[in-house]
Amino acid sequence: MFSTGFHLRVLPVLPLIVLATARAVHAQAPPEAELKDAEQLLASALVAKDAEAFERLLAADFVLRGAPDVTRSVWIDNALKLCWGDRFEIGDFRVARALPDMAVVTLVLTTSRDPKTCEPATIRSLLTDVWRREQDGWRLALRHSGPATGSVDTQFEKIEPPPPMVEGSAELSLVSTGGNSDTESLGLGSSIIWRPGRWTTQGQVSFIRSETAGIETARSLAASVRQGRTITPRLDAFGRLEYLSDEFAGIETRATIDGGVGYKAIDDSIHTLLLDLGLGYSHEARVAGADQDSALANLAGTYLWRLHRSSSIESASLFTASLDRAGDWRFRNSLALTAAMTRTFSLKLSHSLK
Repeated sequence: MFSTGFHLRVLPVLPLIVLATARAVHAQAPPEAELKDAEQLLASALVAKDAEAFERLLAADFVLRGAPDVTRSVWIDNALKLCWGDRFEIGDFRVARALPDMAVVTLVLTTSRDPKTCEPATIRSLLTDVWRREQDGWRLALRHSGPATGSVDTQFEKIEPPPPMVEGSAELSLVSTGGNSDTESLGLGSSIIWRPGRWTTQGQVSFIRSETAGIETARSLAASVRQGRTITPRLDAFGRLEYLSDEFAGIETRATIDGGVGYKAIDDSIHTLLLDLGLGYSHEARVAGADQDSALANLAGTYLWRLHRSSSIESASLFTASLDRAGDWRFRNSLALTAAMTRTFSLKLSHSLK
């Protein structure tokens, strides 16, 4: 009787495989010291304006994330032109994610001058960098930069919603006094704005009538329509038509048409300043005397100060000069303080000068 046997010794081999795998992974893992040295070299090149170092350290497809993104060539050009000071500091350095040939690094970079004004300043940027290992060493493939602050405001950009397509308002004022003399004053007004795409149509009409001791002492009717088309976010072209009837001012009817350009000189969440410059023509039928026809130039300005989300001050001015008669000019201004009581009703205190 005989027997045969075959024995495979596995246990001694497994530790060798595990050890070899661990050594290979360790050899391929991106070393933190090399990445920190790369960040130091890049920061040194920034303050020294070393273009050759940028070429060595930035990947060919490097991009600075933004809206829009900044390409490699533009980033290098900005790095060479802007001011960064003569010293830097790297803090809070961390390798957030590591792969054999790629790593995500975060750090806070501090420089000593305002990049735009070159004035002494402490500039702190929170950087998130994606480094890629290439044949000649580590190269920066992607960077995102933001202010190094703990404020939640740095996590988002607030964009105000667009204005409604249709917006309108109506006004009513009534003053009545009694005693030695009886006076009554009635004021009506309405405005509407329509914004179909790049076009904006604004219409206004107002009526004022005053009476003293049963005798009419003032009555005027004014209306205007302005049609504008947006050229850029700050610039538009417009056409405007105005009508005025004010017999107590000696004007039976006055019709004016003009066109020109409008410009938003200031446009932020608190202050808005709109300027209009136009050329046109007017016909005025007077209560007494001959009618007047004239080419004219208009300069208009509207300033809005938002004191609070429910209150504002608005001033609107219009200067009209005749191109035919140097001494014939008109000026009007309205100043109004508005305070909202509800979503529908507001109180308004206004002053008009003509």
